[in-house]
Amino acid sequence: MAKVNDIIFCLKANNLEGAGVSATNILTAINPEYVPGLFSFSIIVTFVDVDFSNEHSISVELLDPECESVLKAEGPIPVLEDKSNIPNEYKGLNMAMELNNVNFKR
Repeated sequence: MAKVNDIIFCLKANNLEGAGVSATNILTAINPEYVPGLFSFSIIVTFVDVDFSNEHSISVELLDPECESVLKAEGPIPVLEDKSNIPNEYKGLNMAMELNNVNFKR
């Protein structure tokens, strides 16, 4: 079963075909540019132990401090061609999400 291995918050994430995912300005905290303001940031998530022979779906939900949904996104992850002999527990995929103008209510 697929597991989340790493989560990185950054100002900008790029996912270039053939080059992989890269992070610009890794964040230790998410702060708005202006007060009051909205939050813009990127998230990179690494999944391991993925069975590449099947189609998967993903659902991402961000909650505010009162546990109310701020953002929800879901969709399919297509079947990927895998020619490696690495065991599933060590191989995976990186997913980059760019989030702009997110309103975390107080």
